[in-house]
Amino acid sequence: MTLSIRELLDRVPPEHSTHRPLRRLPDGRFLADWFGCALSSVFQPIVRASDGHVVAHEAFIRSLDGGEPELSPWSLFSATADDEHLFALDWLCQTIHPLNAFGAGGDRLLFLNVNGRLLSAVDKDPGQAFRKLVEALGLQPERIVIETPLEASLQPCLLAFVLRNYRANGFQVAVNVDSLAQWQRISSAAWTQFVKIDARKLAVSGDGAVGDFNWLEVLREKATIVITHLETPFEAADPAGIWLQGNAYGKPVPRPLSLVG
Repeated sequence: MTLSIRELLDRVPPEHSTHRPLRRLPDGRFLADWFGCALSSVFQPIVRASDGHVVAHEAFIRSLDGGEPELSPWSLFSATADDEHLFALDWLCQTIHPLNAFGAGGDRLLFLNVNGRLLSAVDKDPGQAFRKLVEALGLQPERIVIETPLEASLQPCLLAFVLRNYRANGFQVAVNVDSLAQWQRISSAAWTQFVKIDARKLAVSGDGAVGDFNWLEVLREKATIVITHLETPFEAADPAGIWLQGNAYGKPVPRPLSLVG
């Protein structure tokens, strides 16, 4: 029997429970215990350039101690040496992110990152396994965007397999690229709904022009563009099909936001 998300939340033990692989704080947030580290989520808003409305959030893992930031997530993953434990850690993260996002009443898309170390060790049907988890939480896969890391775009065949697999299981997908040439190399093999590009890679004026190319025009012919790491507001002559992410539009916070004013 598939539980609704509210039924599942009600079954998660509170913080004072003695057995706490997954537990709730008094403020309603969920934590997962990993070898003495208390893991939880933060969410950075992604806004639509045309009107500034929040359309999605990207989830990031944080290790907490007494509710305060304690350990870098990069240190946490790099300290996990073998694939078996890395899979388990990644699975734990992918479980608490939807709980914290949608359990708090969030209704936007949720971007979830695939750990780069797992791509080469991926099984034959990772999307199906994650879909079963998402559906067990009472959620719809299409509300979740699986985001592959930049290093995945260096391996077009592997990237294409991963994207096809997750899309076949109902998820939306996003890729990261660091150049127009890289996007052109992978676009013929890998279809995606979203392309993410670091604003520092543009290093140009707001229209996205790079030499004789216009990044934004070329990219948005195929997908919605998400420009990331924006520390100052981004101005585009034509904002259609462009989403924006960075501290200029909201820092990662424990609760998903509904609006950036």
